[in-house]
Formats: sequence, structure tokens, C-alpha cells
Amino acid sequence: MAAGDVVSHPGPADRQRVQIAPCRAHPLRLRLKAGLPLDRAIAAAAREAGVTGAWLQLDDLLCTALSFVIPAPPPGDGRVAFYSATRVLRGARIVTAGLHLGEAGAIHAHGIWTDAAGAAHMGHLRPEGTHLSRPAWITGWRLDGAFFRRRFDPETGFPLFTTHRKARRLSSGRPARLIRLRPHLDLAPTLAALSCAGTRFLGLGSLVGTRFATGAPLPGPATEILILGQDRSRLWVASVGEDGTAHQGWLSGTNRTCITAELLLIDE
Repeated sequence: MAAGDVVSHPGPADRQRVQIAPCRAHPLRLRLKAGLPLDRAIAAAAREAGVTGAWLQLDDLLCTALSFVIPAPPPGDGRVAFYSATRVLRGARIVTAGLHLGEAGAIHAHGIWTDAAGAAHMGHLRPEGTHLSRPAWITGWRLDGAFFRRRFDPETGFPLFTTHRKARRLSSGRPARLIRLRPHLDLAPTLAALSCAGTRFLGLGSLVGTRFATGAPLPGPATEILILGQDRSRLWVASVGEDGTAHQGWLSGTNRTCITAELLLIDE
């Protein structure tokens, strides 16, 4: 399937194509313990800090074991794509990864890592099967006024994060929006329409193939992405498809959401 195509999901299209939950974002730093699965280490650090929702950045973290999956062909039940079998790397290093921390410690994480030989990989991190080799600090943004909750999505047939609002508890913070995009929205133009001058884009998701400004596109039906940077509304992303090769570049042309895109927009 060519990048930018439209896919046919198993359920009826939800009428609300963009979910937006206004909130405030506060800089955050958490200390993770070694010896625990990564999801439990993050949950413990967040609980100690009183954090219930956040965008977290993982950079240069050494792991005794790192588990991840990459996109795989449709499973034959109507869903447009699926995950590969879990891959496990020993002696790995997380080069960079981003994750949404949702309700009850739920995590959705994409990133780039290297194996013991230094070869690069990318995918969807399995934090329950990932262990840090030593304690580490991570940074990110604490959310006040909104959070992600994982629920079954009839349109795509997957359990996905959805935005929810709650009463704010903190003063100050930067104006922000927690956003979920449904399938077939063109990522960069959609974000541009939701932003203002100086808005910072953080997030991850899946596309119906990935088109870069240079080089061949990654074919669909699903590729995974992590936003690494931006130039105004242009997005620099890392992306991986079914062949498992990690790519980076500026998005160009039509890049439609495949299953979901989960984003934090911060006005700076």
C-alpha cells in the first residue's frame, strides 16, 4: 500500500475526528530505579511525584533487556495492521524515546534504540519487558487538567488512548492541549491548523505509510512515528515500517493517520 492512501477500518467512523483536551504543562524530572520493569519504574516515580498524566522523554538509557514490536501485516480479522512478535535486545541503549503516561500508569511509547553491536532499531516499546541497567533521570511535561485513558475503539478494533478532562490542581503552567487524531487526517496540516506561532509539537502515532521530503516513502498499511523536532509546522520524525529499518526525515506530502496519533501541543 502506498504512503498517503486511505485504509478501510473494521468499524464505523467516529464523527469526532479530533479530540482536544485543554490543559497546562509543567516541566517534569523523574528518577527511575533500576531492577524493575520500565512501566513499574515509571509508575513508581510518577506516583511519588504526584503525577497522573505526562509526556516523558527517555534519552541515552542503558538497558539489560529491551523489548519492542514493529508494524506487521493485518491479522485477518478486519483490522488494517498489527504488531510483530516481540523482539528482545540484550545490552541495549535507548537513544531517544517518547511516551504518553496515561490513567493508571498506562504507557504508549515509540523510540529508537541500539543493540549490543550498535545497530539501530525502532519500534513500539514494550515497557513491561524492558529493564534499565542502572538508575536514571528522565524529563518531560506533567499535565494538569487532562489525561489519556485507554479504551477499546470500535472504529479501528484496537484499545487506544482517548483524551479526558479533569479539574486543574496547580497554578501557572504553560497553555497546552492533549490531542488524539483519528484515522485519515493529514498529520502536519492538521497540527498546523490547531497551533499558533511558537507551538511545540510532541507525540507519536501511526501513518498510512510515511512520506519524507527526500528518499523513498515507507509503504503502509501502517508505519509508526515519533516526532523528534520541528521547523514551525514542519515535522522531523523517526519512522519504521514492516521491514524494521529506522528512518528519519522531514515529513512531506500527504501523511495520513493510520490508527491513531496522540499528541501534546504546548504554546511557548
